[in-house]
Amino acid sequence: MSTFLTEGVPVSLSGALGSAGNYTLFNCDQPNLVLYVARQPRLVLDDRGKPGVAVTTYTTQQPDGSIKIASGAATIAVNTTPSMDAATIDQAKALVAAQGVADPALVRFHPLTTQKGKARLNLPTVAGAADQAHNERDVGTPGGSLSFLANLTEVGALEWAQGIRTGSGINGDITISYEYLRRMPDIGAEVRVHGRRMFEHLSAALDVSYNGFFYGGSAKLEAAWDEMTRTGAVEVVFFNQGLPPDLEALRQEMVKTFSQQAQKILFEQIFAPMPQVAPAHAEHGGGFFGGANFALKWQQQSDSIDFTQRIEFRGTTWLNQSMDISLAALFSGLDPACLTNVPAQQAFDSVVLVDADEQLESASVSLSYSEGSIPRAPVFGKEGGTERYTVVSTRPTDVVVNCVTQLNFTTPRWPIVKDVQKRTVGEGGDQMVIKASASVGRTEIYLFVTENDRIVLNPATPAEDFLVLNVSYEGPHLSAPLRDSARLDTATPVTFAYPLDLQGRQGVAKFSAFGQIGGRIRRAPETVIPPVDTAVFILADLTTGTVRLVTSETQLPEAGGVAAALVRGQARPVVVDLTPRRPDQETRPHRPKPLPARRPEGAKRPQPEKPRPEKERPAGPTPPGRPGEVVRGWTIGVEYGRDGTSLWVRLADGSSRQVRLRPSDDWSAFEKESRDVEVRLDASGEYVETIRTTLTV
Repeated sequence: MSTFLTEGVPVSLSGALGSAGNYTLFNCDQPNLVLYVARQPRLVLDDRGKPGVAVTTYTTQQPDGSIKIASGAATIAVNTTPSMDAATIDQAKALVAAQGVADPALVRFHPLTTQKGKARLNLPTVAGAADQAHNERDVGTPGGSLSFLANLTEVGALEWAQGIRTGSGINGDITISYEYLRRMPDIGAEVRVHGRRMFEHLSAALDVSYNGFFYGGSAKLEAAWDEMTRTGAVEVVFFNQGLPPDLEALRQEMVKTFSQQAQKILFEQIFAPMPQVAPAHAEHGGGFFGGANFALKWQQQSDSIDFTQRIEFRGTTWLNQSMDISLAALFSGLDPACLTNVPAQQAFDSVVLVDADEQLESASVSLSYSEGSIPRAPVFGKEGGTERYTVVSTRPTDVVVNCVTQLNFTTPRWPIVKDVQKRTVGEGGDQMVIKASASVGRTEIYLFVTENDRIVLNPATPAEDFLVLNVSYEGPHLSAPLRDSARLDTATPVTFAYPLDLQGRQGVAKFSAFGQIGGRIRRAPETVIPPVDTAVFILADLTTGTVRLVTSETQLPEAGGVAAALVRGQARPVVVDLTPRRPDQETRPHRPKPLPARRPEGAKRPQPEKPRPEKERPAGPTPPGRPGEVVRGWTIGVEYGRDGTSLWVRLADGSSRQVRLRPSDDWSAFEKESRDVEVRLDASGEYVETIRTTLTV
């Protein structure tokens, strides 16, 4: 493989193998190769074994002459890929040997292919806040070190100082989400979350806080979600006739994968970090492998709602995963030497943070200050990192910080990228962030073999067949276009990386392909990769023997087929939220004017019925239906009547049906336009349980 085209090794269809120490192991399709990823981050240790935590408290003199802590700041450096020690490697070898997936004498362990890492530090609002320049940020490819900055209030500074000195718990947690590459079949399913059954299970399985919230560590929540999948509170319904026969052996793994992806999508709608729910109450139940504490947003069963997620996979796909740890567990046994007290308000910390990127070779930074410190010139390696300097001034917010960075990349033909930042401390100049990933563009390139407009997972191709990928990138910041090539196969997509111009001038990326398919030479002409595309596709058709390059700007037939589905998904699950939205306000809008009944496109127009005498017209709502009855038709409008809210549905035979709606949900979407619906009544036959709508694309 070349210098800036890198292979992504996906997890195989069979998924995870199990755990070894602080690692989760995954199977892949390459012989004697096992993928791994850390289950929880760890504190970074320097060459002397000192942990990467620095906490500073700031004191002020009171009118009575006493000294008190007024505020504080903290820097936390964590490692998301700690090295596997010998004991963990032996445990991992025993696991793969027991499952028969690799030879313990030949097995190699390789980091899981990940991207789009997002890191977040959660703190109680009363204790302070994570610096927004470093929190909830895209950290590119997870791996190596990450740093967080926290601005502490008086309460937070006191809590952290006492916790570090005495070993008592500090409230808060760190969460890191990311995407990992996995081979998936061409399959889809609906994941239905039954809110009441979920509440019944979680209220029994979780702990109860002092203010009435149900909470638990992330590991306990994962276990509870898996149990609810087995009992049916979380239901996975595969499309069409269910799983294909060749995937029946993987049914349990497929159900688990769909269920876990739905959990990642819905997690923030159902749970919240425990510090945000109960800021004054510190919990210590997370611990190593217990994870960060999260609280259920529903305090009683009436708060629960149902969710329905439509998820589709199209071949090799990026799936969502996360790791987290509580600060109480992360700081366990921390040396008090990391705590510094600054007696003068005029002293502040100047921090420079360089995020890691796999293409980065080194970063040379030049820092200069208008006053208060000598010039600094730190140099960072490919792992990035953080440097912290003390600056003293009588007017800290007016100090001007100049930061000039030169980024040198591993590819010799790439230019050195220069980044210049100049800000006062009041404008955030005391916290300079250099995102190496912002200067690198990336596009995933996938090869799929198709037949009859469907993806063939394991094509039986002749040994002499091959396909060569050519890529190029040119821009005003390059003296000459960059070009590269690689051999492709269906199991290993490649990432095309190229240097971007930090001045914002647009470059042009292109790709083409040629090779032997079915004994004949085939060529796909050079095609421009649109800047908005994160994934492009090469489709080799077994029926026609042709090779197509597919991007978001490719002219496709109206029917679309597999090419349109791949472009729409961009190598990620296609998710359609079928859950009715809840009201954003407590009060209902005024009853709207009646909307004329509108026939959905393609529906059969009902025959006009003769008007009946007034005495034959219904004087009130339609009588209750049968328990679980399904009503199909298209909506006429929503009625907010004296007896409650009702939805009027025109049936295919021309008659109308009025069904009662629960007052706790927002049904205003049905006021604006007619929709083709399938309404299922609840066990009483009186109220609506679910409404499914047909979306027109």
